Amino acid sequence: KKHIICTFNAASNVTGIRTDVDPVSKLVHRYEGWIFWDYAAAAPYVKIDMNPSKFAYKDGVFISPHKFVGGPSTPGILIAKKKLFTNPVPSDVGGGTVNFVTRTHIEYVKDIEAREEGGTPNILGAIRAGLVFHLKESVGCHTIRAREDALVAKFFARFRNHPKLLVLGSSTVPRLAIFSFRIYVPLFEKYLHHNFICVLLNDLFGIQVRSGCSCAAPYVLVSLQFPIH
Repeated sequence: KKHIICTFNAASNVTGIRTDVDPVSKLVHRYEGWIFWDYAAAAPYVKIDMNPSKFAYKDGVFISPHKFVGGPSTPGILIAKKKLFTNPVPSDVGGGTVNFVTRTHIEYVKDIEAREEGGTPNILGAIRAGLVFHLKESVGCHTIRAREDALVAKFFARFRNHPKLLVLGSSTVPRLAIFSFRIYVPLFEKYLHHNFICVLLNDLFGIQVRSGCSCAAPYVLVSLQFPIH
């Protein structure tokens, strides 16, 4: 049987624009599809509820704890419904995935987590991941959301109509305090190179930014209104 499989991001790591995840999840499940949410950018800031209502549940969620405060060196996290793991053979065979072996037969362990996590785990990283989630819960999503909204409002109050700074993405939709922008130089009728901007912000002002497409080249092209052939 063929399945509809959909994957979306809960928030863009390029523009910070958030997706209203529950209505989208309901729509996919109406057609008996599976929906997987990328929370890599959103997880440090928003509440993650796998089962908010009967049809708005998430089949799977991907999280990158290294984006949390204190998160460097933490492992990626997959949270998914057990019913999806129907393959008795692990994705990658490694230490701890095999229960017994003969010359003609291999029996893998029944436990899903053990079967899909072959080899020595990143124990210290996993502990750190737990701590960064604890920190997030201690601060509270409501407090984090209020702070993010204040930063977004402050940013756009200053730069929404700036003639030399082009901010990608809508300024009127819900979003995180993640901003991508270009700087225009009227004298040369050109934009400054993104790596040059990064060097100036880092070396002169101590502001760390990331240049490039942020693993989302097609979205960046659309945001820049580049012709796509």
